[in-house]
Amino acid sequence: MRTRNIKINVFLNEHEKQMLLDKSSKDKLSQSEFIRNLINNCSNSKTTNNNIDEFVVSLSEIIDNLLLLKKQMDFLNYSDYSNFINKQIYNINDIIKKLHN
Repeated sequence: MRTRNIKINVFLNEHEKQMLLDKSSKDKLSQSEFIRNLINNCSNSKTTNNNIDEFVVSLSEIIDNLLLLKKQMDFLNYSDYSNFINKQIYNINDIIKKLHN
């Protein structure tokens, strides 16, 4: 016997419908299961955003420390190390941008 007996109609445009199909098939779930998972996980989104914000702050602090280290490396003429630090700072900034998207 079916445990869920409430039917809800939802209107989507073509793009939204395609996204639902793509995402549900990617997760190997039916469309209904996918939507139920979204509903069940919705309360966790604020917690996740807070965790991401804390993570970004930590990464920003690491960048600050790397910039100080780079300044010292430049002063000592260790350009190879300084370039390496620049690449790491760029990579961390790239991660931060991806987290915000």
